[in-house]
Amino acid sequence: MKKIVPILAGAALAALTLVFGQVQTKITVEPDPSFAEDALSNRRHPDVDTDVFLYINHWRNSIPYEGHGGFIERDILTPGDPLRPPKKGAVLKYIKAYKRAALEPRCNTQPFKNDGEQVFVYVCGGGGQVEAGGQSAKIEEGWAVFLPAGLSYRFFNQRESDLETIMVVETVPPGFVPNRKMSVGEYHSSVPSVGMHWAHIGRGLTWDTPPKFANPMGFAVVSIDNFDIAQPHFHGPGCEEIWCQLKGTSLLLFGNRLFRQEPGEAFLIPPNKKVPHSSINATDEPMLWLYMGNRHDNEKTK
Repeated sequence: MKKIVPILAGAALAALTLVFGQVQTKITVEPDPSFAEDALSNRRHPDVDTDVFLYINHWRNSIPYEGHGGFIERDILTPGDPLRPPKKGAVLKYIKAYKRAALEPRCNTQPFKNDGEQVFVYVCGGGGQVEAGGQSAKIEEGWAVFLPAGLSYRFFNQRESDLETIMVVETVPPGFVPNRKMSVGEYHSSVPSVGMHWAHIGRGLTWDTPPKFANPMGFAVVSIDNFDIAQPHFHGPGCEEIWCQLKGTSLLLFGNRLFRQEPGEAFLIPPNKKVPHSSINATDEPMLWLYMGNRHDNEKTK
């Protein structure tokens, strides 16, 4: 026993001298896991780290304009280079627009159609009615509408508050054959999937007619229980994944930074396999996100 004590003491002294810098040790292999105390990644490196501030944006930062027959639209994310964004929010590669679109009280849009684009509209506040191709549907919070290319449509807001939506627009390629009627769906009646990435509770949209997207994408409404955290993970090339806060104010671990994400704010995960993201509910209030996964990385090689 007396022989063992000096050995343990020596090991402890070596560990202390390493921690306090009294011994210069050159580390040539990244420790596993990477969050080990002596990891090469235990410092920020602004010269090489991804500037995650460019990948998160709120619609309040954008100038309003009129579009799609009379919506008041404000951009959240816009087309750009997801690996080298030219400005804040300019990160979209596969879709045309990701924005907030609002219709004022007691207003309606004019008939509108576009043969070259399709529109997904998620209602996050208020309610109203949509008409398209001889169909009519009432819409409330938690409902979504998919409007195929070439279909004329109108929205109506008969209420005293804004009809507030998240609008996602995609361009259709040559030769694409769209659906002939709109799709209407909602998440409230869908069966939740529990435990994805530790804490995500996902609810897909239940559609009357399945949408036909030009991109390999889908949408879901995701919640996280009180005082819980999702698994930090990253994505690579071909993944266009966007999270928009709908309810509550969460904490967002994004790369090596921490944000407060507010309703109306959305982020895209840089597709470079370098930026982990993790949403955190550090409160006792409900948290809700609109998830969009546009997964070109899952396409089969032809």
